This record gives sequence, C-alpha cells and structure tokens, in this order.
Amino acid sequence: MMEKIMLTLDEQVDEATKRMILHLIEKKMKYDHYKNTHFFILSFFILYCLTLLFICYTLIIVPNEYSIMKSITILLDKNHLIFLFLMAVFLFGALKFYYEKKEKAETEFHDLRCEIIDKSHDIWTEEHWSTRHRVFDEIKQQYDINLYYESK
Repeated sequence: MMEKIMLTLDEQVDEATKRMILHLIEKKMKYDHYKNTHFFILSFFILYCLTLLFICYTLIIVPNEYSIMKSITILLDKNHLIFLFLMAVFLFGALKFYYEKKEKAETEFHDLRCEIIDKSHDIWTEEHWSTRHRVFDEIKQQYDINLYYESK
C-alpha cells in the first residue's frame, strides 16, 4: 500500500514531504491500533463487571438480603470473589492505560495532520497544485486521513 502512495508522490513532492506523509500514515495506524484495543478492553470490562455483579447478586445478596453486614462478610470470606474483584481493578487499570495511549496517539496524529495542511501551500508548488487533490483523495480513500480541513 505504501509503495502505491510513494508512486503517486514521486513526481510531485520532495523526499521530506514523502517522509511526512508516511509518518502521518504510521501515526494513523498507531492511533487506530490503540483505539481498537481500548474499545475491546472497554467492552470486555463492561461485560466482566456485569457478570461479576450478577454472580455476587445471586450468590450473596439474594440469600442474605436481610443483613448487609452478613453479605459483606461472606463476600470477603470467599477468596475467589476477591480475586475476581482484583481482576476487575486490573482491567480498569488496563482500560485507563490504553485510554491515555489512545489520546496521546490521537493528539500526535492530529498535530502532524494539521502541520501538513498548514504547509500544503509550501509543499505543492504552482505546477503541482492541481494534482494535490488527487493525492489527498487517494490518502483519504486508502487510510481515511483528511488533508483538506483541520477539523477532526
């Protein structure tokens, strides 16, 4: 895929611009990776917590609904339930970690994309200005990167 981009850029831009566009594509792929991983962990975390809540409700809360203290005592006596709660805490930590990574990757990608948009008048000379739309469209179709506007 990147060879195809390089072929369309060969006659139109210099080596530095090619590297910027390739770096932009790499940032987009990194952002997409973190976004997909974060979504997967978030989905799993929600499903896990709902399952854990259902287990605790059916095994502890319902049989001991007359006493909150007895429910808490039974909950703390079961080692496997404590382990399951610790797993939920671990999943929450992983969720937060990947959220921060996703946000950082998105910021880096957006900043580089805006820099390319700002410098597009310097990158494409007058003779290549009309063909820049073809390159922008190709990048938009293949990698879903909008180089026309700075808004996300």
